[in-house]
Amino acid sequence: MDKNYKNLVFTNHAFDRIKGRTITKDAVYQTIKNSSKKFKQGQSTKFIKTVNGRKIHAVANYLKNENKWLVISVWVRGEDDKAPIIWTLITLPFKLTYKILIWVLKRLTNFKK
Repeated sequence: MDKNYKNLVFTNHAFDRIKGRTITKDAVYQTIKNSSKKFKQGQSTKFIKTVNGRKIHAVANYLKNENKWLVISVWVRGEDDKAPIIWTLITLPFKLTYKILIWVLKRLTNFKK
C-alpha cells in the first residue's frame, strides 16, 4: 500500500495505525481537509472530525516546500485497537473454557432450586 494519498504523506507509525485501526486514507484526508476542530500543538496540528459515525483524530505537520501534510498519527476516539491475531488465538481456549464454566455453573444453580 502506498504511503501517499492526495496531499498526505503517512509516517510508518501513522500507516501502521490506519491499518491496525481500519481507518481509510480517505477518512484521514477528510479529517485534515475539513476538520470540525483543529488545535495547534507546537509544530503539529491535531484535527478532529466525525466520518461515517467514527470520531477520527489525526496529528500532522504541514510541509510548506511540498504543499503536503505529513501525518504522524491517527486514531478513533472511543475505539480500542484490534488485538493481534496471534493474541486472539492464544487466548481463545481460555475464553471458551470460561464461557463453558459459566454455562455449567448456571445450569447447576438452576437444578438446585
